[in-house]
Amino acid sequence: MQSVPDFDLPLIYKLLPFVIVRPKESVLPDFSRNQQSLLLRYSQIPEKKKGFTDPDLRSKVRYEGPAFKSYLRYKMTHSRNFSMGFTLEKDEGETSLADFASAHFQLQNKGHLKNLVIGDYQVQFGQGLITSAGFYLGKGSETVLAIRKSHLGIKTYTSATEMNFFRGIASTFRFGNLEVTGFYSGNKRDANLSGDSILSRESYISSLQTSGLHRTIAEIEDKRRLFEQNFGMNICFKRHEEGFIFGLTALKTSFEIPIQQSDKLYKLFEFSGKDNFLIGLHYSYQLQNFNFFGEIARSSGGGWGLVNGVIGSLGRNTDFSMLFRNYQKDFHSFYADSFSENTRNINETGFYAGFKQQFSRKFSASAYVDFFRFPWYKYLVDKETTNGFGYLCKVLYRPRKSLEAYLQFKEENKEGNTKIQESYTDKKGNLNSREITVVRNNTRRVMSGSLTGKISNIWSFQSRISLGTSQFEGQGLSRGFALAQDLNADLNKWNFSGRVAFFNTDDYDSRQYFYEQDVLYAFSFPAYSGKGIRHSVIIRRKLSKRIDCWLRWSRTDLFDGMTFGSGLEEISVSHRSELKMQLRFHW
Repeated sequence: MQSVPDFDLPLIYKLLPFVIVRPKESVLPDFSRNQQSLLLRYSQIPEKKKGFTDPDLRSKVRYEGPAFKSYLRYKMTHSRNFSMGFTLEKDEGETSLADFASAHFQLQNKGHLKNLVIGDYQVQFGQGLITSAGFYLGKGSETVLAIRKSHLGIKTYTSATEMNFFRGIASTFRFGNLEVTGFYSGNKRDANLSGDSILSRESYISSLQTSGLHRTIAEIEDKRRLFEQNFGMNICFKRHEEGFIFGLTALKTSFEIPIQQSDKLYKLFEFSGKDNFLIGLHYSYQLQNFNFFGEIARSSGGGWGLVNGVIGSLGRNTDFSMLFRNYQKDFHSFYADSFSENTRNINETGFYAGFKQQFSRKFSASAYVDFFRFPWYKYLVDKETTNGFGYLCKVLYRPRKSLEAYLQFKEENKEGNTKIQESYTDKKGNLNSREITVVRNNTRRVMSGSLTGKISNIWSFQSRISLGTSQFEGQGLSRGFALAQDLNADLNKWNFSGRVAFFNTDDYDSRQYFYEQDVLYAFSFPAYSGKGIRHSVIIRRKLSKRIDCWLRWSRTDLFDGMTFGSGLEEISVSHRSELKMQLRFHW
């Protein structure tokens, strides 16, 4: 109900006594009203990358498979009753059409059994400090609601991302206000093995591979090298009428071969060994216009993780949020994805405050400020303790439903390694210079704006601009900008979408990002770097009531280079294209 425009919390509380939601319970799955879908996708880059050329004298490392990507997904569902399906995926350069395979069966709402999943799944309890599910962007233009994660429980896994999911069995039983969840997973992960063989006592895992790519001989050798087991449970007490949730979560992760970190300083407190045990408490409580939530957890190495926050309304048109988090440098949680500045919930302390004000039906503003601290060394930061902060301000103007404009400014300050020239005198008294690495503050600023409108029942458009800078303290300023124009046409059975974008950046530090439309269930978020132009076109055709097809073409041309990409991804021309086709059957 909070997603309905103009529904604030006082109005929602007035409506709640008149709203009742009850699940329809049955003993056996109902196959009479199920929905089925079959999705087929194919994509290829026409230009030949170095990894697909014949081996030469300089390098014999090449991709072993053909230069296309394929995806197949089948799913049968009946809302709040059952679900079953499978996914097959092959990345560019991989040899097998089913390099990644996933399947699941789900049963819901059968007496005390609330949820049962066999196959691939994810679980999310509390704020995701022990286990988390789904795609989570974290900080962004949504300054209030984005800091809180929902207590989702068990979710089926249908993504083609080859990491951060469980494979086994999970179930939730409900007894009044009490829910009990247990799950087991046994899965093989990609890992780099050091030693003679898996059976050798001296063997250990030097790193876990997370790309999901198996193209070269080395990547194929790392495929499914490490067997991992997970045992977990959650006990949760819920009182929906009071908005109260309190739960206990435990998770044990065991590896067949021990993980051993390198002797680099930033890895000194990273996980090493074969077993990691996590236990934690989470809560959520609704008190009038305020929602308090949080989670605390401890890993077997002694490290603690903590996140506590509040979201509330100060008035009919004013919302706010605050969140404090503290993830110690020896806190290890492999499946966590709670709110943070780092990509993982480790080695970070921070405080976030967000604000949103609706001045009128047409005009609103939002902002956030975030202060963070990293107590230990980080990758590419050769300093024990570093600090940073960031903030965002956004103004939104919507004069009518068919026209919207916004202006947004974002700044982020973090310390990191950079190269500088240092003068010195050698033993002979000569003055020379050398390059050294120092840690200095880096400031990134981005100003972006957008205008979205509907010209008629057929035509709509979006114009976007982004200007940014990046600068290390005491060094030169890197500048960049990007401009994009989208045009869409909806002609019943036909739908056309196109974009033309121009970009010019001094280097990768001042790169710009624009979200780009893609085929159904896929997304594109390219980084615009260098100087060039990019265009994309999507055509959708509804062949019948139950069949849809998509055709997407995109291409990037660089004006300031003779090649595109680097390493095995290098193309000998200054442009790269992509052709993508998709077909969906649903009945």
